[in-house]
Amino acid sequence: MIRPPPARKVVFDTNVYIAAIQGGPQTQAHQLLLSALPRTYLSAVVAQELLSGAVDTVGERLVGRYIDRTERTGRVIAPTYEDWKEAGKVLARIGRQDAGQRMRIPRLVNDVLLALCARQIGATLYTLNREDFTLIVRYTRFALQVL
Repeated sequence: MIRPPPARKVVFDTNVYIAAIQGGPQTQAHQLLLSALPRTYLSAVVAQELLSGAVDTVGERLVGRYIDRTERTGRVIAPTYEDWKEAGKVLARIGRQDAGQRMRIPRLVNDVLLALCARQIGATLYTLNREDFTLIVRYTRFALQVL
């Protein structure tokens, strides 16, 4: 099991939360979330994705409770205006330098913003999405851990 460094801030991609929810307490994703809880920051990007992906009111309430608790701790981050501008530049570079990726640009917007949020606070971003984030890290620096 991969554990985050003890003193390091951590940001999880939406897919880690989904893997933990779907897999239950015995999964690596669930154990990782629990072990990193005191160092975990929630990105507004992930909050939006979790809420929009809730399939019923029960799921929406559960996600809402988690978000509310995280907000009360003050460990929430959101893209700044500068992050949005940087995201535009990163996406443009990907499109210019890797023409085969142009069709993926709209799908990468949230991922680039999430990476920039993590970088903003000096956190490591944990994800299950190897393909998109290994592409993004080639165009902008941030701490990444692919599970």
